[in-house]
Amino acid sequence: MNGTTVFFDLETGGVESHHPNIQIAAVAVKGWKEVEAFERKIRFEPSKCDPEALLLNGFREADWRENAVPERDAMVAFDEFCWRHGDMRLVSGKTGRPYTMARLAGHNVAAFDVPRLRAAMERAGVGFMRGCWWYPLDTLQRALWHFTERGLQPPENYKLQTLAQHLGIPAQGAAHEALADVRLSVLVAKSILTADVPV
Repeated sequence: MNGTTVFFDLETGGVESHHPNIQIAAVAVKGWKEVEAFERKIRFEPSKCDPEALLLNGFREADWRENAVPERDAMVAFDEFCWRHGDMRLVSGKTGRPYTMARLAGHNVAAFDVPRLRAAMERAGVGFMRGCWWYPLDTLQRALWHFTERGLQPPENYKLQTLAQHLGIPAQGAAHEALADVRLSVLVAKSILTADVPV
């Protein structure tokens, strides 16, 4: 994979659009090496969440009370992280000027995380497509192609932890903890993409 890629993950208080975002994490990766990590716990109202989602995400009230920041602060910090690691060169269709953005990646981010991230960044006033390229590299989509193209036995399902286990990749921490999930998605991407490189 050429250049730097920002793998990211949003943890949420449920899967519905009205459920709040509760954590965001990212790692900037270049040459399959982690360059920098980012994580923010986001303040939220637990009564607006699905209790099962909070249990699944390992929500610890004391951790959030001590470390959580307003969603706007988390989005501004994430945007700054993307600007630092944006090395994907594009050219403006309006002005003809070159500019750079961060290439995003992650697991199931195209369908779930990116729409939620867009909405959160809009709420924060950061602006759509400011520092991030909004067409992410998605390990779930790539895994579907990988197993189909090669005629390989697919995993039981395409959840991140199941897929990683099927590929022989050990867990990187607690499941549904944003930074651990991001690091696991990097390893899944590396396993699939390096296997797909022609010899």
